[in-house]
Order: sequence, then structure tokens, then C-alpha cells
Amino acid sequence: MSLDRKALQQQLLASFRVEADERLGVLADGLANWREEGASDESVESLFREVHSLKGAARAVGLLPIEQLCHAWESLLGAVRASALELTPARVELCRYALRVVQGLHVGQPANAEEQAQLIEDLEAAALGAAISLPERVATIPAVPAEPGTLRVSAGRLDALLFHSETLLQHKLEARAHARLLGEHRAACEPQRAHRQLVGGALQRLRESAQALPAASQDALKALLDHLDWSQAQLDRLHFEAIHLEKAGKHLSQGLVQLSESLAEELQGVLLLAGSSLVDGLPAMVQDLASQAGKRVTLQVRGTSLQVDKRILDELRSPLTHLLRNAVDHGLETPEQRAACGKPEVGLIQLELIQESADRFELRVQDDGRGLDLAQLKAKAVSTGLLSEEQAHTLSAAEAGKLIFASGLSTSALLTDLSGRGLGMAIVQESVERIGGRIELESEPGQGTCFHLHLPLNLSTFRAVIVRNAERIFAVPALAVERCLRLPATAVKNQENRPTLVFEGEVLPVWSLADVLGLTPLARGDGYLTLLLLKVRGERFVLLVEELLGDQEITVKNLGRQLLRVRNLLGATVLGDGQLVPILHPGDLYRSALATTASTLVQAAEGPDVRSQRLLIAEDSFTSRGLLKAILEGAGYQVATANDGLEAWNTLKQGPFDLLVSDVEMPRMDGFSLTSRIRADRELAQLPVVLVTALHSAEDRARGLQAGANAYLVKSGFEQDSLLDAIRRLI
Repeated sequence: MSLDRKALQQQLLASFRVEADERLGVLADGLANWREEGASDESVESLFREVHSLKGAARAVGLLPIEQLCHAWESLLGAVRASALELTPARVELCRYALRVVQGLHVGQPANAEEQAQLIEDLEAAALGAAISLPERVATIPAVPAEPGTLRVSAGRLDALLFHSETLLQHKLEARAHARLLGEHRAACEPQRAHRQLVGGALQRLRESAQALPAASQDALKALLDHLDWSQAQLDRLHFEAIHLEKAGKHLSQGLVQLSESLAEELQGVLLLAGSSLVDGLPAMVQDLASQAGKRVTLQVRGTSLQVDKRILDELRSPLTHLLRNAVDHGLETPEQRAACGKPEVGLIQLELIQESADRFELRVQDDGRGLDLAQLKAKAVSTGLLSEEQAHTLSAAEAGKLIFASGLSTSALLTDLSGRGLGMAIVQESVERIGGRIELESEPGQGTCFHLHLPLNLSTFRAVIVRNAERIFAVPALAVERCLRLPATAVKNQENRPTLVFEGEVLPVWSLADVLGLTPLARGDGYLTLLLLKVRGERFVLLVEELLGDQEITVKNLGRQLLRVRNLLGATVLGDGQLVPILHPGDLYRSALATTASTLVQAAEGPDVRSQRLLIAEDSFTSRGLLKAILEGAGYQVATANDGLEAWNTLKQGPFDLLVSDVEMPRMDGFSLTSRIRADRELAQLPVVLVTALHSAEDRARGLQAGANAYLVKSGFEQDSLLDAIRRLI
């Protein structure tokens, strides 16, 4: 079998590209800080081996230009390695120039044979100790961007697998919810079985007394009793099946939980990358920028062993690059300026990854440069019409510093390829918020600037606070929520016709979430307010919601290509019961709140809400339902109705009510079963229940109280006043 040399050559070239990417990245980062910090014997040895290995790999695939350059470069590094030469700044720059030329050859940039021959000659002369004069092309040749670390498995395939894992997690949540419902279904059968045992003797006596009835009545009664026997047999069968379905549901739920958590853990282990992959190539980029700006910089990197979701790192690369470019171009002074200020001529930029909690970390970018010029920022904001003179004068230092995030605001006098357009910091802030993070700023004139990026470790899942508002459910990222508060309505005061709350000595603005989102509010009448204290872009504010449903871990789904960016929405999630819930965007909420003119809170802040309570009537008789509705609405209550117990249950789960008035004998679910289910439900357990029924025996009253009813009124004997009095006492 003949050897396919062309195919073999293609395979070798593919392998060389992967190897060369890795080795060139190591060389770029290794050379980045040599000029300022010098080089240790260990680092020289490491770079010598990388160049030597790259030369051998280029020789294996027949890339003669790269091999020749690496051979001459290896000679220079070998002389330094043997301590025959000192590593002067000029020799470091020559090495960095050689790296750029090799990078260009590697990515297919056309080579200038004359310049390449001159470079080889310069490298060989430098290896012999000759003094060299670098040409101007060394400072002007563009740097080849370093590629981020590659995975042996396609990143797209990994993302697809993670998507399936998140879908499995959703099925796990749904299985838990179904298992819980099966348990409730089984529990609902228990009272009926107990009731059967109580009435069994009565039915037997009824059969025996039927002999005294006329023949026609005997046949009708026998048919009715036979139907009752059949119904009881069906109930026994359904109860038996409910027990087994509950067990099977729990088993299925537990299996899905184990499978989902194991798969998610394994995939996260694959998709979690060390923070070092984020900073690959950045030291070299910083040195290139410093050379162009005539500055000297040392970049210190710490905490790169922290494991972070690959997608977070991918999203952070562009914002981080911009922050570093700004630090070099705007933050750091020239060596002469630093010396005049008593600073070291070499500026310092520190980049650090710090784990804050189990699911959050901080990316800190700090420089020791001149800091923000707040006066210049204010003047620029006034000249662009962003602020008036009076507004700029009243800004605090912290508020003035945040002006750098305003789109189109730049203090650079010159438009360059590095800066001057005033869009960069606004884009940085938007990018950080898009992945559920927030950015904070510290600056000290003459001492430097520090950016704190607070971010989730994982992009697909994070904790969220679940709230109900205007009969809708929303999720708010827990990263933005500082506190959840339950306060009297009198705690919210009106100042200059704007609702405010004094909390921990700070006056905070208060907005209703319904007003911010343009929804119809459904105020509560218990005199207390449920509030969320949020912190967005360093600003604290309060949102009023109707109900806090708790916090939980959610899976984040994007809105699709058709809805790439919807105001106030970060994405969506599906809860365990199948509800599709929007995830609110904290930054957009703050902007929308600032633009809100009218507030339903202005009146509410003056005192407790005095609206009528909301009641639900469960009654299968049209006439009785209409009578009860007329009585209660005439007393000033808001009334909704349901035709039977099951419809009443579904209505109670969809919206808040203050009290339930229910019949007992209803199809699908009777009043006793409905009351028992309400008492077993965590959200509805405290709801007052008034049973209004024709069943007047002591046994029926006992069953009503055992089920958890707060009042038991007999239709034949109750008067309008007794019903209204019972309701007033309960709510």
C-alpha cells in the first residue's frame, strides 16, 4: 500500500498549527514583562526550550523560513542561557520582534525576504555580543492577536451538551412537582376512605329498611345503593393506584435528580476553565500598547487558577481588553511624568481573579496611574449636554466617576485606534450586565483607578429571587438583590411627591414593579409592603412587589434570535410546575424606574391601603352562587366565583385572595377535600375558609372542623348578618 504523502503532509501541518499556537502563546507571555522586570534563569531556560521545540516542529513539516528564524533566535537565547550575554532591553526588543515575525509567518502573512534575512543576521550578531540598532519597523509592526486556549472537543458540541443537561435539569424540577401533586392526590383520597367506614353501617341499615318500601321505591333505592357500592369500589381502586403512582413518581424524581446532578457536574467540570485562559496573550498586548504610547508597564496577574465557566470567560475577554487598553492609554503616565510625581518610571497594572462565594467571583483591574480627572469629566458632560452646569456642580466624587460609563463621553482630546470615541466603557458595562454581573469603580487622584467586576462563576444557572406581581411571576437575579424587606406601609414616605424609604440611615427611592413594567397593580390590604432592595451600578433603590415566593436556583434560557435584546428582560426560565417565568434585567429596571413619571405608590405611602378584601365563592348552584355574590358585593367586598371545588383550587393558585366561602357538596372536589388541600398547601395554609352548606349534622360539623374550616354555617339557618360577621372576624 503506497503512502499518501500529500495527506500525511496535511495532517502534519494541522498538528503543527495546534502546537505552534500553544508555543507562540507561551513565548508571547514570557517575553511580555522581560523589558521591565528582567528575566530569571528559569524563564530564559523555558523560552529557550520553546524556541528549540518550535524549530524542530517547523523542520518536520518543511517550513524553512520559521526554522531558520528560530535557529538564529535560539542562538541568542542560548548565549543568554549560558550567561555569556546580558539580557539588555535592546536584545529583549529584538526577541519580541522575532516573535512577531514568526507569528506572522505562522498565520500566513506574506514574508519580506530581505527583512527576514536582516533579522536573522541581527539575531546571529546579537548572539555573538555585537551591539545592534533596532530599525523603526520593530516598534510599528502590528502584533498578531493570540488565540485563546483550544479544546480538543468542539466547543459548540460542549455547548449543545450543556443545553441538553439544562433541559434534563428542567425535567428534574417538573418531576419533583408531579411527585408532589401525586402525593396530594393520594392524600385527598384518605378522607373519603375514612368517611366510607363511618357510613358503612348506615348503608347496611338502609338496605334492611328498604323491604318496607313499595316495590318501585325498592328498585330505585337498590339501584342507588348499587351505584354507591360501585363508586366506593372505584374510589378504592383509584386510591390504590394513587399510592403506587406516588411511589413511582418519587422513584422517577429521585432518579432524574441523581442523573441531572451527575451530568451537570461532569459537564461543568469540562466547561470550567482556569482563569489563565482569559489572560492568554494579554501581557504581550499590554507591552505592545505601552510601546506605542511611549510608556513602560508591568502587568501582574494573580488568581488565574480559579475555575470559571468557559462562556463567562469568552464574554469577558473583550471588556477586559478594553479596560487594559484604557489603563495604558488613559491611566498610566509617561516615565517622565511619573518621575516628576515621585513614582517609579515603570507603571503597574494588577489583574486579579478572586472567588467571593460558591457561585460568584470578582475580576479586579487596578493601575497606579493618575486616576480619574473628575473636573474634566464634568466639563465634558456639560459640553455634550449630558448635564447642566448646576447638576455637574452638585455631583459627588462617586457620582462624577460614574460618568465614564455614559455612552459617547470621552475625555481623550485625540481620536486614535486606542481610544477617543467614548463608547468603550458603556459597552464594557453592558457586557458585564448581560452576563448577570455588575461593575464598580474606585479612583484616587494621582494614585490610580480600580475596576471591580462582580460576576457569576456559572452562566447557565444562578440563584434568583422569585416574586409575584400583578398576577404574574418574575425572577430577579439574586446578585443584584441586597435585602428582601417586609415593612408597614407607613415606612414609605413621600418626599417632593416621590415615595422614599429610610433604611440604614440612607434615603432610598421606591418604585412599584408594576409601574416600572407598565402593569396594572393589585395592591394588598394588610397594611404591609413587600420590598426588594437592589443595588445596580452602585445605586441602591427599592422595588415594591406584591408577594415574595422565595429564592431558588434557575436555569437561564435566552430569548432567541428574534428577541436578542428586550428591555427589562435578561432571559427566561421554566419553574418546576412548568411556568415560563421572565428573568428581569436589573440594570434596565433601574433605567426604566428613572423614566417612570406616575407612581401608584404616592397615594399608598400616605397610609394603609383601604381597598376591599378579595373573596372567592365556590358553589355549584347558580342560584346560591348569585345570592352569596350579591350579599358580599353589597358589603363592599371584591368577589370572584368558581363552579366547583377543583375550579376554586385552580383559581386560588393563580391569584391572592383574603378568604374562601365554599359549599360542601360539589362535583369533582367537595368542600371538605378543598379545605384539606388548602391546609396542606404551604402558600394557602393560612387562608380563612367559611363552609356554607345544607349539611347540618354534628358529624358533618366535626368533619368540617377536622378538615380545617374556620367557620361552618348551615344554609337553612344562616342569616346575612351571621355570614358577614364571620367574615369580618376572620379578616
